Amino acid sequence: MTKFALFLAIARAAMAQQPEGALYGYLNGIAQQQLSQRRAEVAAITTKEAYELRKTRLRAAALKMIGPLAEPRTPLNARTTGKLDRADYVVEKVIYESRPRFFVTANLYLPKSAASPVPAVLHPVGHSTSAKNRAFYQRISIGLVKQGFAVLIYDPIGQGERRIFWDNDLGDSKAGGTTAEHSMVGWQSLLAGESVAQYRIWDGMRGIDYLQSRPEVDKDRIGVTGCSGGGTLTTYIAALDPRVKAAAPACYISSWEDQLNGTGPQDAEQQFPDQLLAGLNHSDWIGLAAPIPYLIVSTDQDFFPLEGARKSFEEMKRVYGLYDASGKIGWFHEPGGHGVPLASREAIYTWMKNWLKGEAGAVKEPEFETEHEEDLNATQTGQVATSLGGETASTWNIKRYRDMRPARPVSRIRELVTELTRYRKSQAPLNLQREGERITFQSDEGHTVFATLMAGSGDKAAIYMGPKAGAGDLAQLGYTVLAIDVPAAGAKTAWLALMAGRPLIGLRMNDIARAIDALAALNLLPGKGVVAYGKGRHGAAVLHAAVVDDRIRAVIVEGSLVSYAAVAAAPIHRDIEEIAIPGVLGRYDLPDLAASLGRPVSLINMTSPTGRLLFRREVEQVYPGAEAPNTRVMLRREEDSLSPGSPFADRLRRNLGDIH
Repeated sequence: MTKFALFLAIARAAMAQQPEGALYGYLNGIAQQQLSQRRAEVAAITTKEAYELRKTRLRAAALKMIGPLAEPRTPLNARTTGKLDRADYVVEKVIYESRPRFFVTANLYLPKSAASPVPAVLHPVGHSTSAKNRAFYQRISIGLVKQGFAVLIYDPIGQGERRIFWDNDLGDSKAGGTTAEHSMVGWQSLLAGESVAQYRIWDGMRGIDYLQSRPEVDKDRIGVTGCSGGGTLTTYIAALDPRVKAAAPACYISSWEDQLNGTGPQDAEQQFPDQLLAGLNHSDWIGLAAPIPYLIVSTDQDFFPLEGARKSFEEMKRVYGLYDASGKIGWFHEPGGHGVPLASREAIYTWMKNWLKGEAGAVKEPEFETEHEEDLNATQTGQVATSLGGETASTWNIKRYRDMRPARPVSRIRELVTELTRYRKSQAPLNLQREGERITFQSDEGHTVFATLMAGSGDKAAIYMGPKAGAGDLAQLGYTVLAIDVPAAGAKTAWLALMAGRPLIGLRMNDIARAIDALAALNLLPGKGVVAYGKGRHGAAVLHAAVVDDRIRAVIVEGSLVSYAAVAAAPIHRDIEEIAIPGVLGRYDLPDLAASLGRPVSLINMTSPTGRLLFRREVEQVYPGAEAPNTRVMLRREEDSLSPGSPFADRLRRNLGDIH
């Protein structure tokens, strides 16, 4: 085995040994500290007036995290497209527009025998491809209408008749399942400082508008209930819409203390950047709605931990007491997995009947039949995309985001990068350990980085972040390479980082800075500084790191996303979780980083948001030479070698200038 092959084998073995959960554990430690501080703050509140001040602060923070709701209200243009007539109720198939040509498909259940106007319940649903039509959700709506309630159940975006990326040839979404559709729009929204939740919340608020427009409905007696993702929406809508007079979220309310130790962050609308930093826990959504009648519904074996629900209930029971309203909050739970079993449904009926109709006593669910799913479609084809066209969350995003271009803020770039990435160089002890080519150092207190040292010839050094063999490319050119082992983080870890106010890209920047410290401690940092090489998803981190650390004297980015603006303009993207920065659109972009450096930047095989290799001219349009005179665009095909003396290696050497 050659010396280079041995180095490469060591590097691969080191990368294989790094536990992928270590970063999640580090971030969870930060999050749990934030949650502990939040608990203490809430426990210290002893008056209604003090809690009202907290509510004012949290409501403003929540609305900032969610993004602008679509007020002023535009015409609903509601119409009924069909009707099912049953013995004691009717089901109207309804379409309304929550925004202009933003079609919401819904079913309105109306009781026949009750004297109008009747109280109503908005029923958002959880993650299901059949959404409002699914028997699982029909049962709640039918059970409520049989108790004399009008019920509006509607399809959320990405579900039921409202698939965002519908493909007629596939007969399905080209993006994947319902959560995949939400994430596709969600990460794009995040770049603009918004949440995909804004679409789902606004659809529900406009659903209340629709209910209030119906003469059969009592405008002042409206409740909301839903399970799973519908439980999430129930908490949001009840907290943000004062027209809601009673709420009963099912299989959602827990606590982030317990959730983060279990299945972790969930769908894109179920958490927000900075929410733990701001002190926003599950129970705070209940607090924002206080003191309306509020029933937490749980199942004992749900993946939303029961212990978290208990903590939230007990905390909010005390808060409701500050309003002299302890009897208005309840908690029902029963054995079973994720869902709304019979006893849970009956608890919801009882709660709504008590608080919206003033009728006490336990309610038993009668026997009934649900409908065939296709019979509840409000559109002719079963899809808005093929029946009506119109807008989707994706098209609405693209229309608003595609022109969010920064004014080339090169003079303020370091300030902006530090602000948005939350970058801070750790002052924790380095705790450098070396065993042969294996290096470990402490990037931050509680966060150890594993790396491999590949010795080179001459006074040249590089920091490398990327998959396996790429570090060997630099070693072949004579560099001493410190290859940082960075396991894929995944969406859950990326979300946790954002929730705690520590975007992953800012953490990666600190890893790079501390790796340079490690080279210096090993007496391997040359006077000319280092080359920083980022491959794949790490290219953006390397560009950011070069902005804040002048020891990086040249940058190589290979196989990385060409720009954030490209994501804003594209309906489909892949694997941007680790480089997503909240609110970056309109502030700066990756080409601005390159333009600001005044140091050699080599761009190799840049990619589109879907990972397509871009041609050189496509990249040059995004990185114009006049604005980034040190930037060199290169194409490296598989046959191009980085071995010493190869044409591609020679071009790279020329790009790097005197750093080489």
